[in-house]
Amino acid sequence: MSLALEGIIMKVIRLILMLAALSFMAGSVEVMAQESKEGDKRHPSYNLIGRDAQSAESPLNPNFVVAEEAKLSESGFWRSPYITARLVGLVVTDVDRDGRNEVLYATTKSVHVSRYEGGRLVQLASYDVGIGERLSSLDVFDANKDGRQEIFACIQGDSIKGGSIILHYDNGSLSRAVESVIPWYLRVVHGPGGRELVGQKPAVSGDEVFTGNVMRMSFDGQNIKSQGRMDVPSGGNAFNFAFGRLGSSNKSMSAMIKWPSEHLFIYEGKDRAWESREEYGGTMTVLEPPVKNSTASGATPKRFFMPSRIIIYDIDGDGQNELIVAKNDRGGVPFMSNLRAFTSGTIQAFKYANLSLTPFFRTRTLPGPAVDYALADFDNNGSLDMVVAVMMEQESGMMQDGRSVIVAYEISPGPAAKKK
Repeated sequence: MSLALEGIIMKVIRLILMLAALSFMAGSVEVMAQESKEGDKRHPSYNLIGRDAQSAESPLNPNFVVAEEAKLSESGFWRSPYITARLVGLVVTDVDRDGRNEVLYATTKSVHVSRYEGGRLVQLASYDVGIGERLSSLDVFDANKDGRQEIFACIQGDSIKGGSIILHYDNGSLSRAVESVIPWYLRVVHGPGGRELVGQKPAVSGDEVFTGNVMRMSFDGQNIKSQGRMDVPSGGNAFNFAFGRLGSSNKSMSAMIKWPSEHLFIYEGKDRAWESREEYGGTMTVLEPPVKNSTASGATPKRFFMPSRIIIYDIDGDGQNELIVAKNDRGGVPFMSNLRAFTSGTIQAFKYANLSLTPFFRTRTLPGPAVDYALADFDNNGSLDMVVAVMMEQESGMMQDGRSVIVAYEISPGPAAKKK
């Protein structure tokens, strides 16, 4: 073959390869344009689902790898001073009806109402429970629909087998709306029709914590009454479930953190659609059975560790709700259910599709377990925030009161939310 012919053949091959490359690039641009068109309503975070962060060599040493996590920023984040107590509940709402949200939090010994002003939480009121009494949750809800929200907190104690107290906030003070302890564990949950007050009776004997079914509850300002059973999947109690719509079809589903496995379950009706392999929602907040001494067999009675709240909410404004839960990291001895500790935690959000939960985002690692959290404009600046109560140290008898902190993350809405 002559050199001239070989040169012509090589030119033809290069031309064919160049045309193929141009065709591939044109197709890629078309696909990217189509993805961009389909993703107009998606939050930019959606594009990061399931993808590893870009990494590069560190200038400190070529054997060090720098990940996206190293791009630290203090913007969009706030934290309170340390609170010398163990937090058990958190709510952000306009409890005094003045158009501004308040931050309500509960320790094991007290309920506090505060407001964000000038970069800090200013205390407006507090209420202390009696000696030997212990709080374990906090909720706010206008149960009797009079425009005034009641504050519900579960309580146990030396002389209380279990129940709840109801408080009102008025003119800078907290007081009992009902003097006696209500003999129900009361909780505000996201039910099939929206937020609802539910309750479950505490056990009065034996080594169980609850007795009976989860019931819908009503409050007329003085009396609490059950209004019929709430249809929750097997294993449900007043503290471990939430209803909501999930997936692109916005199907009504329920999420549940079961005790003692602390696995996260997703249900369609009463049918299990998905179960996690990992534990979620674990806390140090405990409800104890009436029998607190060792049983006849010498075994320690059962204890129920309340899971942190489950939230179902469209946090990115794309028209589909996310499932938001806490993922707290266990320390101690994992197979001893009554002895536990947590070293750190995160808040994680998931998208639901194809019978599975896909990670959407998580917070940076917190310096302790996330006890409770809320989605609301906590600083009254017009933007949604994720507010988290974090327990940093457990109390230890009379020698240590415990230590906690409240943190907040400002949330940037997605394109669809910004157009609303």
